[in-house]
Amino acid sequence: MRAFLLERQIDNTATFRLNELAEKWACSDKNVKRKLKKYQELEFCQYQPGQGRGNASKITFAQSFQSEIEDFIRTAVEQENLDKLLGLLQFNIPREWFSSVSSEMNELFGLHTEKGDQDILRLVIARPFSILDPLHTSINMESSLLLQLGDPLVRFDTTTNTVMPCIAHHWKAEHNSTVWTFHIRKGIRFHHGRTLTSTDVYQTLEKAMQKGTVTHWYLKDIARIELPSETKITIHLHTPNPFFIRYLCLGNLVILPHDVPFDEYKWTSTGAFKLTKRSSQKLILEAFDDHFLERPFLDRIEFWLVKDQKNPVITVTNMGNADNTDYTDHATKDYGVNIVTFNFKHCTFAHHRAFREAFYHLLDPQKMLHDLENDEESEASSYFFHKSSPQKRDSSKITALLKSAHYNGEPLRFAILSHAKTIRQGRWVVARAAEFGISLDLQIIDISSEFYQAKWEDIDINMGADVPSSDIEIAFMDFYGNPNLAPQRFWAKKELQQIEELLHQARQCTAFSDRDYFYDQLESFVRDNHLLLFLEHMTKHQFIHATIQTEDKLLYGHLNLKKLWIG
Repeated sequence: MRAFLLERQIDNTATFRLNELAEKWACSDKNVKRKLKKYQELEFCQYQPGQGRGNASKITFAQSFQSEIEDFIRTAVEQENLDKLLGLLQFNIPREWFSSVSSEMNELFGLHTEKGDQDILRLVIARPFSILDPLHTSINMESSLLLQLGDPLVRFDTTTNTVMPCIAHHWKAEHNSTVWTFHIRKGIRFHHGRTLTSTDVYQTLEKAMQKGTVTHWYLKDIARIELPSETKITIHLHTPNPFFIRYLCLGNLVILPHDVPFDEYKWTSTGAFKLTKRSSQKLILEAFDDHFLERPFLDRIEFWLVKDQKNPVITVTNMGNADNTDYTDHATKDYGVNIVTFNFKHCTFAHHRAFREAFYHLLDPQKMLHDLENDEESEASSYFFHKSSPQKRDSSKITALLKSAHYNGEPLRFAILSHAKTIRQGRWVVARAAEFGISLDLQIIDISSEFYQAKWEDIDINMGADVPSSDIEIAFMDFYGNPNLAPQRFWAKKELQQIEELLHQARQCTAFSDRDYFYDQLESFVRDNHLLLFLEHMTKHQFIHATIQTEDKLLYGHLNLKKLWIG
């Protein structure tokens, strides 16, 4: 209430209408009166009801808002009550009011050591975690967490670009890469204490092969699976696929116990961290002492939610102190690619190449970045950062192209995700399109609560970013081939057949240079036909406490929590 009334407050007095507070508190006018009466009894304020229907009420507070906030913060810091502090940060309160206790708050956030030498890292996130079910999550932040909670059969080393042992210590491919045999380590323990066997691997793959999962696409070549022993599993494929083993490295295919029903709020697997608490505001991981490879260096990782802030980490750690150097900004320049995709299955105009070309000239990334004063990002013309270069646009062609496509201002549903930056870009696109008579109805999809439930089939045009996993080749194939993602979901059958044929040929190659040839062919086909429009490669900022060290490079903006230590 005080934060809401702050801008209209004069000498600790503000006017308001009951329905305003009823809306803020999500209650009735009667309950608002009840609350105000209670605050008055506690001598927090004096409440003067408005005289007559619709007239403004008046409230005078006993204490200045700033001193009240400082007292509240000091008490919360003394109690180490992070829930209260983070709750306060959701409100529009001047950050300089926090400066007197900024050093104490920094001791609670970031790196923290408790009695008993427990090393805790507290990280701030801008949105709650959505689905943590490996069979159904397809968002980068959640996918990166899966590899902290569980382990796949094998893992991909981004430094050497090779597949390395993990749950399987050895493997071989036979009969032209149609038969894959994996030998499983002995003595691997799940979080609930049981030892892993080949049955757990089999059951994990069986569930992941089911249609309706995000993993079905990776495993569609599997014909059957055999279990020669508890430490051996053999996978038979319908067709040769030298690239198959790379799919088995993914976080979506971490091995789960067959005897424990999956619960994304409890999470039982073999990972280096155990999930010990998950709520709407926080998620806590604790080191798994019996991890079969290596125990994490840190004892606990805590994720705390601070919503509706442009930069939640800076909000929490600086608290109005611009000279705070406890955190270092590590920027990742090639953090995925932002694209616009046409829905051939709903938008009739998408079938006209001229309509898609009109949008190509309309959506000039250089103009968008300039207009939005964004000098961090770079124009994209490929999924791959190192292959992108500026492309020529000519807005004088747009009107004639739209006429050729028989477009006459019909309204089109334009969907974006609920990131603050994406919303600014989406509004820019809507305004830019309107300059040429294109009517776009902006649909904002909440990434935490609506991403998986949105009626994508009703969307005409979609703008969204694809953020790759640590294995960028898999990410590229997944982006173009996974039926759950935009290209496969939106494109017409003819275009999809061409894409699938190029992906199939790439999967038959053992050398990267040979696969890369087909990648280039695929993207030339996409660009030449304007099937999707590349906008920009994004920059991800990861603020890391100065005392935290890691031997791993940042993987698309996400830390490998298992490799962090105090320097």
